[in-house]
Amino acid sequence: MAAYRERVKADLDRWISAGLVAPDKRQAILASIPETRRLDAATALAWVGGILAGIAIIAFVAANWDGLSRLARFATLLAAFLALAGAAAWAAHKERALLANIALTIAALVFAASIGLTGQIFDIVGDPRAASYGAGVAAFALALAGRSTGAACAGLVLIMLGDFADRSWFSGMAGEAPWMLPAAPLAAFLAMRWGSAPLAHVAALGIIFCCGWFAGRMQQPEGGVLLFLAILLGAMAAGARWLYAQDKPFAGVFYGWFAMGALIFFSIAGYLPWFGGEESLAGQVAHRICWISAAGVLIALGRLDRHLMVTAIGVLGLIGAVCALLADLGLDLMAAAGVFLLCAIAAGVGGLMLRRKKDA
Repeated sequence: MAAYRERVKADLDRWISAGLVAPDKRQAILASIPETRRLDAATALAWVGGILAGIAIIAFVAANWDGLSRLARFATLLAAFLALAGAAAWAAHKERALLANIALTIAALVFAASIGLTGQIFDIVGDPRAASYGAGVAAFALALAGRSTGAACAGLVLIMLGDFADRSWFSGMAGEAPWMLPAAPLAAFLAMRWGSAPLAHVAALGIIFCCGWFAGRMQQPEGGVLLFLAILLGAMAAGARWLYAQDKPFAGVFYGWFAMGALIFFSIAGYLPWFGGEESLAGQVAHRICWISAAGVLIALGRLDRHLMVTAIGVLGLIGAVCALLADLGLDLMAAAGVFLLCAIAAGVGGLMLRRKKDA
């Protein structure tokens, strides 16, 4: 919404200069567009203070853990959890959304810290995955109950930790699906529904992780699998771009992350055998050329949509693709200079053609 408001401001100035809109209508038009709330210093400090308070509670209990009986330990943690939940309910009743959000986030962290003792009751001691999953589910329950984006972020991170517990990267995932598969789309839906940028970032990374899990569960990953995942993420980026054009809150976050994921998977695909075949120099060069083209498209889209993250991803992708192409061809410095010169000429010609088309 902020990007749309800025575009309207620029358009209004141009329309007023052209005499299409009366100057006295400018403020009324801008007032009809709601301005997205930004994270100010007071809100940031409130979040930092809240998280530090939660850590202080956990550290205090941990420091006196050995001197307490089992019943006293459980009562202390339960009292802290209920007090935070009650504070969140009171804040929600008083329509203090920030305070309620912070209180529920701290409650989720306290529950996660006490899951070891709670696990004795539910007989899940000794299984770190179950502990992380239980804490993650509890955090999501708090998030849904109190519309807390902080608790949802904590829940997604805890579930991700559970997916990685007792494993070496993606090994051991061939026989079971990670809990991130349903959790990440749920978090993405909540991020769009509640308009939360932090939750959108975490959810987007979770979805990219799910794509990585799908590739990692293959015994011998092939380029075709990663190419399919790159196309899938590219389609998701296109959908997020459409939502971004419709000024949906924080759709641009998914647009940027999915574009980056698609380019990363496509670049890795070029270093793996394709559909069981042997690698060839011609195939590698063709892949690098497609890589350069995809990066150029991202640069153009980023500039067109005024999306800095997409533009930066395209620039980095272009640099990586050109370096990979030069390494494949084993070119010396003079040949490398010639390749860069050809790329510069192609970029310049493309820019001139686009400008002429725009001016026509």
